[in-house]
This record gives sequence, structure tokens and C-alpha cells, in this order.
Amino acid sequence: MKIRLTALLLCLCTLLCVLPACGIGDGVETEAPTSGETEGTGQEATAPVSPDTESNTAPSTTPATEGETPVETKPAPTPNAEELARMEAMLSPDFAGRELPIGGWSTPASVLRDHNTGEAGSYDKAFQLLADAGLNYMITLEEWSSGSWPVESLSSAHKAGLKLWFNCAGQSADYCMERINAMLASEAADALVTIYAKDEPSFDGIGETAAIMAALREALGEKRLPVMANLLPTYASADLVTKDYRNYIRTYLEAAKPDRLMFDYYPYQGASGDSLNAMMVNIAIAREEADKAGIELYTFLQSSGQPAMREPSVEEMRANAHINLAMGVKGFAYFLVCEHYEGWEYSHMLTAKGETTALYDKVKAVNTELEAFKGVFLDYEYKGLLLANNNALPKLMERAGCNNTLVDSFGLIQTFETNRNLKAMIGCFQNEEGRSAYYVVNPNYDKPVTVNLTFSDTRAYVLWTKNGAERMDPTDALVLKLEKGDAAILVEFDLYPD
Repeated sequence: MKIRLTALLLCLCTLLCVLPACGIGDGVETEAPTSGETEGTGQEATAPVSPDTESNTAPSTTPATEGETPVETKPAPTPNAEELARMEAMLSPDFAGRELPIGGWSTPASVLRDHNTGEAGSYDKAFQLLADAGLNYMITLEEWSSGSWPVESLSSAHKAGLKLWFNCAGQSADYCMERINAMLASEAADALVTIYAKDEPSFDGIGETAAIMAALREALGEKRLPVMANLLPTYASADLVTKDYRNYIRTYLEAAKPDRLMFDYYPYQGASGDSLNAMMVNIAIAREEADKAGIELYTFLQSSGQPAMREPSVEEMRANAHINLAMGVKGFAYFLVCEHYEGWEYSHMLTAKGETTALYDKVKAVNTELEAFKGVFLDYEYKGLLLANNNALPKLMERAGCNNTLVDSFGLIQTFETNRNLKAMIGCFQNEEGRSAYYVVNPNYDKPVTVNLTFSDTRAYVLWTKNGAERMDPTDALVLKLEKGDAAILVEFDLYPD
């Protein structure tokens, strides 16, 4: 038996030796797709990855066998050194960017002042809570009515690292200058950065407001501070702004010559629904007129609720912020921040007792996300707005005479599409060097959206999201996945110019 088994094994070995070698999947090559992703945020950028961008070396090749003609392999192109350095500087952890002005109306309740609480530093503590929520300036409310409150508020703001806009509440220039001079003579003088002469003047009140602003400028003399007022929105009654809203803004700009233009618009009314399209028309009108006047545009963002309007969700506030910024707004203030007195009808971030609320947490969450963008878009000039699947807005813009807002194309964008025909928008920006940046926004605060972009040429990008900056290798197509109300900014880099 052992002899026969041995013979059988020898035969099998011989047979195996003469058979050709084989393997699973012979003749089939597979290649894993490459992509750039922002993990855990719902935002994702998918693009072909160029192997030469990081290493700048050609792919390895197998030497030709003797007698075969060797295949020539072109060396990988060398990226432009200056352009690569600019891109890497933006991606560096040391990249500072610019601070986005994020403010609030209004300062903490007066009952929290030290002399009312009997507690040293109680007012400082309230301002610090606002700074901790991501605000960097505050607009005063009733400080004008006291000789000492302006300096107290300025001091508390300064200690918290906040700037202060002093609200004159339409009082005479002489009366306000007493308070302003006291602030300018204080140790916290550098925290006073803007004079807010009047809130929401009517058309008939523009002349009076302009006179107050002119008198304030004259009284300030060499102590030059921006002087401005905040205007009413388009939905204000005709007896306040007339039927021609653009003329209301133009009349104000010509008469008052403000250092910046600002208005407030609150789109989340009632239990549901919104007027975001109408708000965008308001922004467009103001944006066009601010551009003509050569000044920056600021707005108010709705954070509060009251009987006539609901308190927005995080997603609604996020969408509102990104829509404003993608349309070239350079800064904003939340309305409303602090409870003026117990039982005030507006919801608020900080109670009259100095306690934070659920709204505080929502505003802080949005501000934390915005901070991650490092204000990169503030160095770019707004050039217009691209839309996807928003057929109503162009008609509203045309009716309002907004001819310089919507664009049909910009930069290298060839196609701009979304999943399920959901809305999306792209704010188009360009800096002094001619570099393009694309502020891609999901205005749907109740649905995530996937944005598909193709470009007419290959470029590298720095992708900015609420997680910061990420490198996107040279590509001519990108897929961006945006959460509810979220946004991403693409800054273009031409690493391989012709």
C-alpha cells in the first residue's frame, strides 16, 4: 500500500510541474478611485488626484527586457513655484486670514451693571459670555441715556476683547459727543470703533439723520471714526420708505454719505416658511448702491423670535449667514442678543439675569463654523451670483432693477448642477491678482444637497469648509456634499500655467 501511494504522489507532482501557473483574476486590473474628503461633516469633495502634485516625481516604470524597444516616460510637470507657495501658505496652520465682523444688538441689560448687582465684575462677565459665543463687536442700546454707562460698557467690552458701536439713538450731536468724548478719553478708547447715529430712519427722516451725522463728523475732527445709520428693509411700509426702495437708499447715501451701508431683514416669519428670495433682492439692491458709493455693506441676521416671527434653527441661521456672505456682505450683527428686561417679547442669547439660553448655543455653533473659514472671502471682490434651480429669483431681481447681481457664467465654471433639482447658489469672487474664488451655498435649511461642478480647465483648489482648509489636487470636476444650510469656498490655483 505504501509503495502504491508513493508512486501516485510522484505522478501527481510530475503533473503539477508541467501545468501552467494560474491565479484568481488573471488579466483583470483594478484601480481604487481617489478622492478628497472632509470626514464626518457631510461635506465632501470628490476629484481625480494627480500623483505628481505632492511628490513632483514621475511614476515608476519597469525596465524593458533585452531586445525590446524601451517606452519613453515623460517626466511629471513641475508646478509653478510661486503659485505653489501661495497655495501652501493658505494651507499652513499659521494662515491668519481676516476676522469676519460678527456683532450683536444689543449690550447686556443694565440690571447686570456692577452698581446694580453689588458684584464687582458682573457686567464684565456678561460681555465675556458674548465674546465666548463668537461675537467680536456689540451695538449699544440705552447707554446714550446715561453719563456713565457708555464708559462702563466700553470698559467691559474692551476687557472681553470686543469692539463697541455707540448707538446715538438719533439724539443731537452735541448730546452724543459728551458721551463719545468720555469714551475716547477712557483707557478703553481703542475699543470704540463706530458711531451708530440712527436706527431705521424713515425716508422723511433722512435729512435729520444726515444732519446729525455731519455734525458728529465735524465734532470728531481728527478723531476719525466711521459714522453710519441702519436702514429699514424692503418690506417696511411705503409711508416709511416710499414705493421706490432703491430711491430710499440712494437718497440716504447722497445726503448722509455714511462710511458703510447697513440694513436689517428678518426672513423667518410665522411658524414656517421664509422670504429668503425677497431678502436676497434686498441685499442685491443695497449691494449695488453700496458699490456705487464705494462703501462696504453690512446687514443684520435674524436670531430672535417673537409673536410675529419664529426663532430660527441652527440650520436656518447658518443658511442666512452664508447667503449674506456669498452675496458680498462684509459683516453682520445678530438681532437680538441680550434681553433688555425680564419678560421682553424677543427671545435672546443672554437673559436679564446674565444666564445663557438655548439660542446662545445655536449662535455659538454657527459662529464657530464661520470662524473656520478664516474670513478668506473678505480679501476678494464680489462679482455676482450663479443660481441653480431657483426660477423665481431672476424674475424678482429683474422687477427690482437688479441688473448687476445674477451672472450666467463666471471663471472656469462650465456646469453647475445639483441632485434632485435642489436649489444652490455660488457667490463669485475675484481678488486683485485675478484669482477666482467660489462661495458655494446650500440655501436649503431642511435638506442636504450634492453640488456637481465641472470646469473648462484644470486647476488645483483650496477647499474651505467649517472644518478649515483642505487641498484639492488639479482637476476639472468636483462634487461637493453640503449639509443643511451649509457652504464651502473654493479658492483657485493654477499650478501648471501654459
